[in-house]
Amino acid sequence: MKKLFLAVSAVLFSLTLTFAQDINPEEKAKATVTEWTTQLKLTEEQQVQVYNIVLEHKKAKLAIKADTAQTEETKKQQIQALTADLDTKVVELLTEEQKPLYLKIVEQRETKKKEPEAEPAVQ
Repeated sequence: MKKLFLAVSAVLFSLTLTFAQDINPEEKAKATVTEWTTQLKLTEEQQVQVYNIVLEHKKAKLAIKADTAQTEETKKQQIQALTADLDTKVVELLTEEQKPLYLKIVEQRETKKKEPEAEPAVQ
């Protein structure tokens, strides 16, 4: 029953993210943790710790994107460093069984980032 609830919650959060453009960092962090809980089978303690790490990441990322004094390339580098820090902190919290599953999430995220670059823009 728990798995069903988590799966339904993840789908609902995903749909919410699809339709809402201006979502605050707290909502994004909750959605991420819900998705990762389903995929990684996080314990309640891990969920709290991961939420705090993801929330910090989302807020910092939003601040970087909002900084108009920096170039896009500088922002991109800062976000990459921020994401690497996120990954390091999350991996430290995971069990040995969860770590390979998280690496798959990271690989999927990297694949998604590269897809728009590979496809020419259609106008």
